[in-house]
Amino acid sequence: MGDFRKQKQLIIAGLAVFLLADVALLYFNSRLSSPANDRQQMLASQTRQLALVKADVERATKIRATIPDILKKFDQFEATLLPASKGYSAILQELDDFAHETHLVVEDETYHEKEVAGRNLTELYLDASVSGDYNGIVNFLNRLQRSKNVYIVDSLAVDTAESNRGPNGALRISLHMRTFFRKA
Repeated sequence: MGDFRKQKQLIIAGLAVFLLADVALLYFNSRLSSPANDRQQMLASQTRQLALVKADVERATKIRATIPDILKKFDQFEATLLPASKGYSAILQELDDFAHETHLVVEDETYHEKEVAGRNLTELYLDASVSGDYNGIVNFLNRLQRSKNVYIVDSLAVDTAESNRGPNGALRISLHMRTFFRKA
């Protein structure tokens, strides 16, 4: 019987140790998920968010500081544009000169203009077909790109010239482009 009592006492002592371990784990688990820990995580998250907002505000402040310089550069650029009174003839002459120098034929030229809201500018839309050999077309486009005048090529479509207007095997491109004029 003495062994039975010892076994009983050992089992009770083991259960007591397990019960104490469970209580200790319950305590540490409650401490880990306590509101204080949640508050620390929330504080860290809000600190990161605040740092991001401060960085955005600093970037916006730098951008705001450069706006007058940018507007000045816009005004300088607009001053380099041709006045509307001379613009049409200068642009048409330049395109004809480019075509003549590159041995191309310019056809089907159409123009329409639009006022640029809030600026003292007129936007001119130009559609034209240009026919000739490949090298001439490449040189024509290169001259447009290097011109002192501003040309924005919105689209360019290439076809073979099926008309009797150009030499056999000639290419034909349809240009849709824009340029700008200052209002006088």
